[in-house]
Amino acid sequence: MPLAALHAAVAALRLAPGGPEDLADHLAARYPAVVEAAQAAQAYAEGLLRQRDTGWQRAAVQLRDWVDAAGGLPAREATLARLKAARSWLKDTSTAIRNERVAPFAAHSQRIWEQLRQESNVELGAMTLEGTNTRRRVVFPVSVDGADNGTALGVMSQGEMHALGLATYLPRGCAPESPFRFIVVDDPVQSMDPSKVDGLARVLAELAEQRQVVVFTHDTRLPDAVRRLDLGRARIVEVHRAERSVVTVRPGSDPVVRYLDDAHALSRSDDVPAEVRGPVVAELCRSALEAACHRVVWRTRAGRGVPHDDIEKAIEAASRRLTTIVALAVFDDADRGGDVLGWLGRRHGPRTVNAYKACREGVHGAYLTDLPGLVADARLLAQALS
Repeated sequence: MPLAALHAAVAALRLAPGGPEDLADHLAARYPAVVEAAQAAQAYAEGLLRQRDTGWQRAAVQLRDWVDAAGGLPAREATLARLKAARSWLKDTSTAIRNERVAPFAAHSQRIWEQLRQESNVELGAMTLEGTNTRRRVVFPVSVDGADNGTALGVMSQGEMHALGLATYLPRGCAPESPFRFIVVDDPVQSMDPSKVDGLARVLAELAEQRQVVVFTHDTRLPDAVRRLDLGRARIVEVHRAERSVVTVRPGSDPVVRYLDDAHALSRSDDVPAEVRGPVVAELCRSALEAACHRVVWRTRAGRGVPHDDIEKAIEAASRRLTTIVALAVFDDADRGGDVLGWLGRRHGPRTVNAYKACREGVHGAYLTDLPGLVADARLLAQALS
């Protein structure tokens, strides 16, 4: 080390000889080593100080920057807090806006579901939008018997699920923002029980007040419900595809009209013997009257809120005899069959009485002479019963 060399040179210099004559030689020999060692120690000290000073300057710059940054930290923390609050407000507000936009659809879905559910014990709450970014979803608050244990959708029948899908889709198709003024629905009555079909018919009739509603279906229950419930100006057409995919479209007719038209055509056919035509025409007329009675019973009892299963059972029990089904349609009591003839005579005249008797007796092989007249009277009676 330079300092140790300096100490050694000084120590050697201090070992002066005893006589003055040798002192000059001693100093001349030892002093240069002291000077050289002192200069080396000085250079070493200057280098060490210079190194320490340079390192401190770099640390001082960093320290000064840190102090400046630390001084601005409260302002930055305040800014960060405002940014977090603004971000939270944006999220909450966007969620509220989305739910406000969804609210009309949710309310409409609930109204539709109330009509479609009929006798179902499944209740639909107001749907909402949840989640963020790519994990957004629609939440359906569904409960069974007033209890929601998280498995309501799992216990719903296929018909209920289908009705729920319609309750969700139809409001979007009827939104004021939609550029389309029509709705097209394909086979909407899949897996639905009769009560839900009636509800769907009412829903579609309500939508048809503002939109053109086009429904494709292979199920005759929906057009039957439309006719039975007398839901306005519904136009029913039948599409038939023949060989080579030749498609024809013709107006759809209800069972009453179809039976009577077939009876009318057969009554004027000379290709079938009269003794054969008579019972068949009477049977067709009777089927027309039964169809008209079924429609009246459905309309009357469904309007009172009678369960559909009970209506079907009542119709099935009364359909064994023409007298009982007519009594059920006219008096809402199948046991009043003995009052039917008097009621027809008083209210609608002898032609309806004759048609009623002919349809009741002619199917058992009674020979009927004026078959076209029977069809005309049966048409009058069907109108009276409807």
